[in-house]
Amino acid sequence: MEKKICPVCNEIRKIKLNCGKCNGNMVDKGREQEYFDDYSADDPIKDYDDYCIHIFKCNKCGFFEKKLIKKIIV
Repeated sequence: MEKKICPVCNEIRKIKLNCGKCNGNMVDKGREQEYFDDYSADDPIKDYDDYCIHIFKCNKCGFFEKKLIKKIIV
């Protein structure tokens, strides 16, 4: 049976982004869900059919950005 997974969560692929404000390196800080409160990382993953939402933070200026990561079929 085919299953869709996030290639970033499953360490199949790394995403390299530059900050839209200062052009610094953006670092993946994990799934958006993990930023709701102290215990949200322990909650079941809120799943979308075709994508996973990740939060990226700029190492240079601290800007945060959400990105939709397209899931792959395994």
